[in-house]
Amino acid sequence: MPFGLFVLQLGGGVRASIWGLVLQAGPFAKGVLIILLVMSVICWAAIWDRLRLFRRVEKADQSFLASFRRLPRNADFRLVCEQHPHSLLARVAMIGQRALDQHAAAGFSASAHYELIQRAMDRGASEEIARLERHVGFLATTGSVSPFIGLMGTVWGVMTSFLNIGAQGSASLVVVAPGIAEALIATIAGLAAAIPAVVGYNHLLGRLRDFQNATAQFSTEFLDQRVGGTAP
Repeated sequence: MPFGLFVLQLGGGVRASIWGLVLQAGPFAKGVLIILLVMSVICWAAIWDRLRLFRRVEKADQSFLASFRRLPRNADFRLVCEQHPHSLLARVAMIGQRALDQHAAAGFSASAHYELIQRAMDRGASEEIARLERHVGFLATTGSVSPFIGLMGTVWGVMTSFLNIGAQGSASLVVVAPGIAEALIATIAGLAAAIPAVVGYNHLLGRLRDFQNATAQFSTEFLDQRVGGTAP
C-alpha cells in the first residue's frame, strides 16, 4: 500500500494531496485503509523473513552436501551435521541415521529396511518443510482477500457520493468528488496490498518446491549410500 500511494503522488496532474484525502476520509474508509496497511506490513515482513531464512538454508545445504559427499561410505557424519545447524538436508540426514540405528538389529529384509528409513526421512522432511512454510500462507490470504476489502471501501465511497447527491440535490463535482476519491483510494490500497503478496507467495512457493525436490533427491542418495538396498 505505501508503494501505491507513492505512485499516486508521482502521477502528473494530481492537485490534491493523497494523504489529505486519506485524512479527510470517513471512519469506515479509514478502517479499511488501516486493515490493508496492517496486512501489507505483515506481508512484507513475512517475505523479508522467509527470503533471509531460505537463503541461509540454501547456503547451508550446499555446504553440507559437499561435505557429506566427501565422506567415505558409512563414515560418521554427525559432526558434519552439527557444523551445519541451518541445513535442511543435515536435519533429514540425522533423522535417517536415527532410523537406521533404531532398525539396524531388527532383522528386516533389505527392501523393508530401505522403506522404513525412507518413510522416516519423508516424515522428517515434511515437518521441516512445514517449518519453512510458516507465515507463507498469510501471503495467499492477503492476495485473495485484500482486493475485496478494497472493493468494500470502494462501494462505501460510491454509496457516500450518492447519499451526498440525494442530500444536497446536486450532482456537481464538489458533491461527488470526495466520495469517489475515497473509493479510488480504497481500490488502490487493496491492489497495492494484494500484488506484492501474490508475487511473494508464488516466489516463496517455488523455493519451497525446490527444497522438497532437494530433500527427496538427498533421501535416495542417503539410502543408497547408507543402506545399500533398493526400494521395493
